Amino acid sequence: MRESGPKLAVIEGARPVIEALRARRRKIHEVSLPEGDGSPARRELEAVLAGRGIPVRVSGANQGIRALADPYLEEDFEVLLSSGSPRLLVALDRVTDVGNLGSIARTAEASGATGLVLEHRHAPPIAAGALRASAGALEHLRVGRTPNLARALGLAAEEGVAVLVAEAGAPPIERLAAEVLLGDLIWVFGSEDRGVRPGVRRQAQAAVGIPRPGETASLGVAAAAAYLLLRTAEI
Repeated sequence: MRESGPKLAVIEGARPVIEALRARRRKIHEVSLPEGDGSPARRELEAVLAGRGIPVRVSGANQGIRALADPYLEEDFEVLLSSGSPRLLVALDRVTDVGNLGSIARTAEASGATGLVLEHRHAPPIAAGALRASAGALEHLRVGRTPNLARALGLAAEEGVAVLVAEAGAPPIERLAAEVLLGDLIWVFGSEDRGVRPGVRRQAQAAVGIPRPGETASLGVAAAAAYLLLRTAEI
């Protein structure tokens, strides 16, 4: 596969490429398929590619499945916030590991979230690593960036969006009124070692914890997000 130019992005792995094709949110210019790969994922990808007219190149057996695509589409937070109700957003505060970001995005999309909210400086780019970690879910999920997460959450609260922050030791989700979880909502998840920043925490309507019968101090942020987002989807 030729090297990507400044206006093209690389997508790596069968599942991320498949989901990018299915989402149809950005143009796929070329797909590279390794020689001799007869895996089910490869066959699924070939079925999705059929009739699309996208150039397909054969690469070495050890190079993996890759695609060249237009850059991932992000938007300003204000545009994301302007979506119609019901709005379910997931905001990340200093979650810088692409594996955690991708895992949370995967759960967010499965839970019916409208989008993901990230700061410009304290979150990684939506690139090949995050796309792979999300198993392609980021291709279906809107991402809004903001220069100041606390200010963005304050704006959301002014528009009637409930802001909930995940916090160790806080009351469980069962203590929340059902109408809070049924209305417009932003879940905020902080870094595993430091949690959310005080300025972000002050914007929250409530903090929510997870019961832990075991001896470990806390869950990882991706596991905590999965628990709370899937519980929200059950309401």
